[in-house]
Amino acid sequence: MKRKIIAGLLSAVCIVSLIGCGNTSSPMGTEENADNSTSEDTATDETTATESAEVSDGGTTIQFWNSFTGTDGDVLREIVDTYNKTNTKGNTIEMDIMPTDSLEEKLPAAIASKTAPALVIKGNFDTATYGENGIFQSIDDFFETTGTDKTDFSDASLEALQYEGKQLMIPMQVHSTFLFWNKDLFEAAGLDPETPPATWDEVVADAAKITDSSKKIYGVGFPVSGAPCYFDAMFKSNGGDVVTENGTASALDSEANLKTLQYIQELVSAGYAPKGATGADTDNLMLADQLGIYCSGPWLVNGLKENEINFGVAAMPAGTSEAAGVIEVQGFGVTSTCSDAEKAAAYDFIAYWNTTEVCKEWSLRNGFPPYLKSVAADTEVQADPIVSALSSISEFGFTFAPGVSAANQINADVLFPLIENISAGNDCQTELTKASESIDELLSK
Repeated sequence: MKRKIIAGLLSAVCIVSLIGCGNTSSPMGTEENADNSTSEDTATDETTATESAEVSDGGTTIQFWNSFTGTDGDVLREIVDTYNKTNTKGNTIEMDIMPTDSLEEKLPAAIASKTAPALVIKGNFDTATYGENGIFQSIDDFFETTGTDKTDFSDASLEALQYEGKQLMIPMQVHSTFLFWNKDLFEAAGLDPETPPATWDEVVADAAKITDSSKKIYGVGFPVSGAPCYFDAMFKSNGGDVVTENGTASALDSEANLKTLQYIQELVSAGYAPKGATGADTDNLMLADQLGIYCSGPWLVNGLKENEINFGVAAMPAGTSEAAGVIEVQGFGVTSTCSDAEKAAAYDFIAYWNTTEVCKEWSLRNGFPPYLKSVAADTEVQADPIVSALSSISEFGFTFAPGVSAANQINADVLFPLIENISAGNDCQTELTKASESIDELLSK
């Protein structure tokens, strides 16, 4: 959780103008990526990876699993389609997009039965788990095999995806969560549409003015599932934490974290935030001009543009201690059961993705901050206000539970239920104590 780790992670972005004042990224994987629509592409449950890994016209057909269920998945699909039509090796990528929970449930079973896809996208919070379980194979030879320029990546972005000194994944994107605000709703409430809340106290004040129950307009959203883990950033910004520095015990049951939970509960109880809303529910409110303030990730940008929402993006609000946001590196992993031909096809697509042209397209269309130095140096990227705002993660980002293999489980099985329970009106201290005990139990395994 060291600031210098984040500085290194985003050294490639330092030349981009930084905008904003002060977050998961989502440890759930993109996260956990705007769960407002689910797409399933050409691969199906009935078609195994082994069956689809056919060589035709000199190329190889492989499966590619990921959880980009939001509008960024549409962009990803287009890039995959372009690769399929233009690659000179005759390779075909059959992509299957599914919710994160489904992917995590299906993949181990597919590995065991040797029917797994060749290519998967996961985040740095999964490196320990996927390394320990042998789901991904080492891809240390990627740069030498493909000729991809390793020096174009920041060292920290590569190190975040290593396990026991071996490269387990190659970067695909770097992100955090940020504060999105609806400028039209701000103006209608008598607020300055160009000035987002800089602190969590200001969020309360703005949300109270924006909320209009007669029009089903809410001031702020706090999803209870299927969303980036914004609460980790809130805990940190108010001086709290979830696990100890060495990752061996819970640090959740603290006065600072209790106040954060009470803050969320009070906003929900006041009607300023929808009660029991999922990430998909909250995304849809934002896309329908019915939500004023929302902490989400860059994957939301494309949908906001498509729905012609007048929005702004800023760094996460500051709490009583600091401004904080969880940073995540997502990467391409090659499964341990794929054949040499599948691995070669996967490598070819990963190399294609990590070209200046493709990564630039991804950044500009979705707002993701660039992690390749060549993209960060591009004048068009530097001039884009959304990409610039989202590049502010170098100022407030931190890593969540580094090296803790149970990090995702802590968020999914403990912290999201905690938020759901306190949003429903349960006693905050009772729920906090129970959640802390559950984290200790997970860490003891």
